[in-house]
Amino acid sequence: MITLYDAGPTLYSDKTLGFSPFVKMIIFTLRYKNLPYKIIEVGYDEIESTAKSIGAPPTRSKPDGSPKYTLPIIQDSTTGKVVSDSFKIAVYLDQTYPDTPKVVPDGTLVLQSVFADTLFKHYVYPVFLASRQVINTLLGEETLAAQLRILGDEFVNPKLSPEEEKQEWGKVEASFEFLGKAYGEQKGPFVMGGDKPTFADFVVAGFLVFLRETYGKDSEKWKEVSGWAGGRVGALCSEVLLKCGLA
Repeated sequence: MITLYDAGPTLYSDKTLGFSPFVKMIIFTLRYKNLPYKIIEVGYDEIESTAKSIGAPPTRSKPDGSPKYTLPIIQDSTTGKVVSDSFKIAVYLDQTYPDTPKVVPDGTLVLQSVFADTLFKHYVYPVFLASRQVINTLLGEETLAAQLRILGDEFVNPKLSPEEEKQEWGKVEASFEFLGKAYGEQKGPFVMGGDKPTFADFVVAGFLVFLRETYGKDSEKWKEVSGWAGGRVGALCSEVLLKCGLA
């Protein structure tokens, strides 16, 4: 059994998909591979202590140089391994369970790693800024207070004017339109083509599903977003959820 650690508690309604978009990527991966798992919610104030208690390595460094611990983390009772960082988790699952569908196919490790990093910088961070006030209304008071302590007011309550918020959305839409053009005449919504998703698709879908949950799947905002890149955004979400048995 694999234990997957997620941020919480949260007022987001769909607990099966977890809270964090990074955790969603791993939920998609585990379900696509048909590997049994359970989710444990960890308060933001408890992430570092929990990680240390189970032997999870840090994923990056804080501004002062000290180690920083982030979610997701998995603990595999079959092997005794503890792995942190969503991409490293995906690679570990491929290597440890070779009879399951690969999400990082041979020869694509570097490309998919760079893709995931680029997506966060140019697609995801602007969305967090533009959506932050909506996100905050869905967080429990405990989670919001912990995020303020750990992430700071500048990230949790960005002081964006309506025009600046519109500009952030414009950046994200432009990025997805660029991605849509990169697909060219390729059929299907998946990054690698064909009918099999890879971790790159789970990265994109993880953030898009988070956005869909934040605004609601019947909201005007989600209808707008799902139509980006000639409808590829909506198609990708639908296909990933279908492949992972979540449609």
